[in-house]
Amino acid sequence: MSFKYWMILASTVVAPLASATTITFDELDNGTRVDDEYSSSYGVTINGYNVDQKESNLAVVFDTSLNKTADPDLESPFTNVNNSNLGISDPGNVLVIHENPSTCDASTCSNPDDEGSRPAGYFTIDFSESVTLNSIDFFDVEYDESTSNNAIHLFDIDGDELSIDEFYTPYTGGNNTWDRLYFDVADVYSIEINFFGSGALSNIDFTSATTSVPEPTTLAVFAMGLIGLVSARRKQHNS
Repeated sequence: MSFKYWMILASTVVAPLASATTITFDELDNGTRVDDEYSSSYGVTINGYNVDQKESNLAVVFDTSLNKTADPDLESPFTNVNNSNLGISDPGNVLVIHENPSTCDASTCSNPDDEGSRPAGYFTIDFSESVTLNSIDFFDVEYDESTSNNAIHLFDIDGDELSIDEFYTPYTGGNNTWDRLYFDVADVYSIEINFFGSGALSNIDFTSATTSVPEPTTLAVFAMGLIGLVSARRKQHNS
């Protein structure tokens, strides 16, 4: 085999791999307070701040498949009135800024319900490494505006804002509606998503660059590649 072949083989084994991830919250129970649940698996931490209550750690799971909840506006199914090609959504769990901290203990909140005050508050989503933010789904957003009340801020690893004044929490059409906001922004390290009133989000889709840890069989192939590389160099030297 040629020297070029072994070079390609060796570089392929150790090359960084792009890792696509979508956080759906579906593995969590209804009412879970979400903060570091995705830290170990994806390097993601989340916080929900309620402006009216002046309290953090109120990013709470709402199960849209349930009936007779505290917020029927967030019960499935959801219609997309802005882009019919995306169709009906049954998202399962979504994330809300919970309105009533008194119903919460350290890890859960009973009868989760989104804050309807104006402004309601904001989510912050932090990544352990810079990522490309692809898209986020939004539900039951009732206000159509592009102001600081519903601005979405993206920051790089140095805290500098990216794509300033470009993204806002989208107006989905009100009760039982949804829409997907596409970003396609690289080098994102932190996000702040403002809600002017009621609403929820889910399906946080992002891509991170990670270096995979080689498995034993991969290491064996890599070793063969190194042996072949040395052999090829010797042949070139002797020819």
